[in-house]
Amino acid sequence: MLERCCENWLSQDERNRADRFRIATSRNQHVVGRGMARRLLGRDKIDPSLIAFATEKNGKPYVSQPAEARRAFNIAHTDGLVMCGIDSHSVDLLGVDVEKLGRRTDPGLAQRYFSEPEIDHLANCVSETDRRNTFLKIWTLKEAFIKALGTGLQTPLADFAFEKIDAAKPEIRFLNPKLESEMRWSFISIEPRPGYVGAVALGAKATRTSTRVTLRRFEELL
Repeated sequence: MLERCCENWLSQDERNRADRFRIATSRNQHVVGRGMARRLLGRDKIDPSLIAFATEKNGKPYVSQPAEARRAFNIAHTDGLVMCGIDSHSVDLLGVDVEKLGRRTDPGLAQRYFSEPEIDHLANCVSETDRRNTFLKIWTLKEAFIKALGTGLQTPLADFAFEKIDAAKPEIRFLNPKLESEMRWSFISIEPRPGYVGAVALGAKATRTSTRVTLRRFEELL
């Protein structure tokens, strides 16, 4: 029912793209993610099917029309969960990511992609489970940040490090001076559902009075 409802809001191009997925779960994630974004951006005031998306040069989607639906948004998905972040205020950049806890991870990925402070933090984890979950927490924070930037892996993951990783609101430190800008960044680690870890990255040119995240099940809006 959820996938069918979301598919009704998609453009013909999005439906054609969905039909090219050979794996049913990938098709579901594409359809539900795009449908969620349209419904949330419309806020009961705009027909979701009237919202049009375009993409930046690196593939990050944004609202091209109508103007009243233009807000920062981002979509992430993993096995069993699709998450869509919509900013309720006015920020310049927004990125989200989510991973399922317990998924298999390759310790070599941290050595290859993470910064030295993050590698040291992982080395101090007291158990393999703690190390795996901490790896996924760092990974979602990094993914949320580069998704907010819209640069993808063109921004090396070792060019920045997260500090206060065990806190609900970790902080970022730029190891590459080229990442420094007037943008003020806020990060929030979340548990969107038991068994999952997620991250939200918010970048704004002005200081935000609040970085509170409200979690809602999308089915409640249908």
